[in-house]
Amino acid sequence: MDNGGQKKTASVKRAGCMICGKKLVYMKNARTNVKCAYCGKEELTDVFCLKGHYVCDVCHKGDILDAVTELCMKSPLKDPIALLLEIFDLKGLNMHGPEYHAIVPAVLVTAYINATGSEDRTMIQKAVLRGREVKGGMCGSHGACGAGIGVGIAYSVLHGVTPYSGADRGEAMRMTAFALLEIGKYGGPRCCKRDSALAVKTAAEHFGVPFEDSGERYICRQFSQNKMCIVRNAGNVQNARIARIEKCPFYPSGAEL
Repeated sequence: MDNGGQKKTASVKRAGCMICGKKLVYMKNARTNVKCAYCGKEELTDVFCLKGHYVCDVCHKGDILDAVTELCMKSPLKDPIALLLEIFDLKGLNMHGPEYHAIVPAVLVTAYINATGSEDRTMIQKAVLRGREVKGGMCGSHGACGAGIGVGIAYSVLHGVTPYSGADRGEAMRMTAFALLEIGKYGGPRCCKRDSALAVKTAAEHFGVPFEDSGERYICRQFSQNKMCIVRNAGNVQNARIARIEKCPFYPSGAEL
């Protein structure tokens, strides 16, 4: 395993291992003690790359959530999908990672505030802070995608939900459940942009708020770089074309397989 001390450079890989780009390996029934290649923090993990590199959640997220927070704090957008697309275009955003667990609630809280005329933009910061707490890989290890959990985080922040809350406590869970059901339809492997877009779209349908529909739609632009794209790895052209419809609603029509 790497002993730490690496420095982040412009050559950081945005898919796979951040250091070398190799495939990440998840151990199914074991964890091992390793050091983050960047900060040197030692912790138990079940994921590292084929070359033994490990990057902790904090270093993986880096400064991108600061940029997300800044964008959301200033954004006037009332369409959560349009806002999500702006965040997807941020320089330095990784293809996958735990940062998406904070992006989803940040987007939903921002669009909600703008759509309802609320002036309490500190809720955006609260949403990001709570999203930061959702660890990477939970979609596999805990059976709940962090993007889906992000929907519940957004609802909880917006309605001040606590363990003692009544109906709102149940509603927060229902919002998470709606998102997880939609994300679960498409199986895996995971795609953090696909799952985030599904979570935001589902939340917009169930939050009961007049979000603006600007006509913006998410169409995937990373499929050629995503080695685990569920369409491109469907087995053969015929199955892939079926998968394009059934397994990923964001795969661009007419794109080469």
